[in-house]
Amino acid sequence: MISKFTKPLLFSSVLALGALGFVACSEDNGTNVTKPSSGTSSSSFVPMSMPEDTEFSPIVFTDLGISSENLTRIKFKGSVSIDLLDTESVEDVDAIRFTNVQFQIINVNKTSSGNVTITNPVDYGSVSTINFAEMDIQTKLDDGYTECGNFYFIVSVTADDGYYTSTSSDTIPFVRPEEKCKAPESSSSSVASIPGAPLDTFSVVISTKSDKCLDLDNKLPTTQTNEGICFTRSAGNTIQLSSGKGLKFATFDNLNDGSDFEARQNDFGKEWLPDNPTTDSFLYTEANLKDTYNDFLSIDDMFFVAIAPTYVPNSGSAVGFYAFIVTQFSTPDANGDINFTLLVYKAK
Repeated sequence: MISKFTKPLLFSSVLALGALGFVACSEDNGTNVTKPSSGTSSSSFVPMSMPEDTEFSPIVFTDLGISSENLTRIKFKGSVSIDLLDTESVEDVDAIRFTNVQFQIINVNKTSSGNVTITNPVDYGSVSTINFAEMDIQTKLDDGYTECGNFYFIVSVTADDGYYTSTSSDTIPFVRPEEKCKAPESSSSSVASIPGAPLDTFSVVISTKSDKCLDLDNKLPTTQTNEGICFTRSAGNTIQLSSGKGLKFATFDNLNDGSDFEARQNDFGKEWLPDNPTTDSFLYTEANLKDTYNDFLSIDDMFFVAIAPTYVPNSGSAVGFYAFIVTQFSTPDANGDINFTLLVYKAK
């Protein structure tokens, strides 16, 4: 009972903004929980009402925070449980259960919102602990947002045992970077005056136990370390991306080229691929290219481009241009080695 009723100072500052809103969690796999109406802007956004916290509550939030983030999404971690030893707010320990769990994202000025996505929804009434990481709760930074800056992921949880109804709330702060509100940089593909060159595709399974690189010419994994795309298992079992032939790497720019419907049609991922792929299908910024990428498997569902020194942009030829994405990977074995499937695009 020592810490249950003490709100973090950060959350108190949010409450001072006024009544914040929540939308109940959806049970649809991978769907957005918060759904602002079309055309939501900073001048028209009004948070929906939220349940008030009760004075006494057995609801306990643990280790709330951010588990991973990149330029396209933020994943949240933490858990919510019920303190069955709380005799002030629990009468029947056999009957108490979660009855309502709600989420919302709102900026510090209460003027705009983002969307929440849950990949693995759960039946809250049948579990004793709600684990955000297991549910894969995240926000996609190009989905529903109209502003950049400081935001809060807000969680409200209600529990009931037939005698007492208890509600508690907590927050996780995060930042939507200012880069999201700037006009995208011109990429070597997007300014092409010549139509993009066609690409072929193939899949290959890489084993970190035996394979060192991918032979792009023969479309085969190899133990040689002087091939096009190479993989090095580092301390902590992370996989470093590099090249034995001078290729440079960058994540593709498609996710940053606009938020309207037409622009989002090229937000490709492992389950959304181009019908007629060309070099124009995968935008990139030359200044972002680099020799290595540490822990590249942590970059979730995003295409990389690989550019050879001999590649000539906007020339009508795709020779030296590659795009690839990890579509699946195995659980590490006892030595930390894994297998992963790479989908690769290269010149026809």
